[in-house]
Amino acid sequence: MTYRDKEYIRVLFSLDGANRPVGPVQLAQIIGVSKECAYQKMRRLGYFGYGQYHHNKGFQLNKKAVHMVEEDAKRHHILEHFLQKTLHLPHHQACQEAMKMDASISLELYNRLLDQFTVPSSSCCGFDFSENITPKKIKQCPWFLQITSSKK
Repeated sequence: MTYRDKEYIRVLFSLDGANRPVGPVQLAQIIGVSKECAYQKMRRLGYFGYGQYHHNKGFQLNKKAVHMVEEDAKRHHILEHFLQKTLHLPHHQACQEAMKMDASISLELYNRLLDQFTVPSSSCCGFDFSENITPKKIKQCPWFLQITSSKK
């Protein structure tokens, strides 16, 4: 599973792909790739167990994929908050730096950070750590918006 695979899952999630199949054309338009590329990625995600491709309908995410999106969003916002509080970075810069760290931070380092750092109830951009993330909420998050805007 690559970081790019995770980006596709996040976009599928934002398109309500946990509740209904999303077609490759719709995914391709948002990600900025060909329909065939989006279709092949959907097949790959299915192979890795993150959902199922329904012929002539599209790809639907499963609980494993939704859990991954929730954990990735939480990790990003905790890193962002940590950078703001310890290095006094402005929100935008902390978000950018947290995005760079997202793909490479080890689970061990992340867990040590959690042990040493008090996690707030919400982040500066309004991400609430106690609630499940929804497609509507993820579309409003600067973290997600940067992922989708950089692909167009």
